[in-house]
Amino acid sequence: MKQNKYFEVEVKVGNDTRKVAFAKGINREVNLANVKKLYAEMKVKGYRKAEIIQVIRAEEAIANGDIVLIDINGNEINKEDANGYYLIIDGQHRVYAVSMLNFEQEKQRQPTFQVPSILVELAEKESVAEYISAVNITKTPWKTDDYVRGAANVKQEELLARYKELIKSEDNPNGFPLSTLNIIYCNNPKAMNKTSLSLLCQGKDEKGRGKVKKPIIPAHNIERGDHFIELCKAKGFSDKDISKRYLSERFSDLFNEGGEDKAFEIFSRITPNDCQAMHNDKGNLIEEKVIEQFKLIEDRIA
Repeated sequence: MKQNKYFEVEVKVGNDTRKVAFAKGINREVNLANVKKLYAEMKVKGYRKAEIIQVIRAEEAIANGDIVLIDINGNEINKEDANGYYLIIDGQHRVYAVSMLNFEQEKQRQPTFQVPSILVELAEKESVAEYISAVNITKTPWKTDDYVRGAANVKQEELLARYKELIKSEDNPNGFPLSTLNIIYCNNPKAMNKTSLSLLCQGKDEKGRGKVKKPIIPAHNIERGDHFIELCKAKGFSDKDISKRYLSERFSDLFNEGGEDKAFEIFSRITPNDCQAMHNDKGNLIEEKVIEQFKLIEDRIA
């Protein structure tokens, strides 16, 4: 099925029916594979009325001025039009599946479906971003790449943008795990985790309690990290190789022992034979072989 854009969806709370809206940079990015699964079920069974989603009145969501509303096709919604929309808090994949279903229903001149919803009441001083993040932690857990994309959309930081570009996901199966990115850019495999990324998704800048707080975004060096990746590729290593921690851990050890110049100097001396020697007969990078070969490289240039 091909669509140039998504079909408008209406959600219903009691007797009130409105169009759907999303919070730009806060709602989870849509996983099309999940949408297609839900759509396939709905094609057979229709939309079950018991499968409600969570919403908040859009005009209430933007009252503090910290939320930008977009429609189902990503177009920004004017503040004066907000009272015609419900902001989706939980259930956006179901909404997109209904959009696909309604597109087919319309083509076949069949009745379209409205999505039954329930209004969410935020706790005192609780933001929309906080609630969405909490829902996805406690009810429908996000994957690591969801947190990375969410944090990158909310904070607009260069480090997060780089993580978003490189993180391993269904759309980027050759990407890097979070721990590898942490080593490459922050020289620390635990520099950021799901908890810290969740706080960033909520718009927070610091973590900790009381007076003991520190920035969530860790110390990092994007130029050094990019140079490391480029050098590894130039020496014949694939994205699959670099995504493993063996090379980045070795670089980190060299960096900690003798500084950036020493680490890059040794990596620059990798030959095609060295690269081949770090792999097994099936072409897989092997940790023990990496460690052994780097010892030989260091001895060779000593």
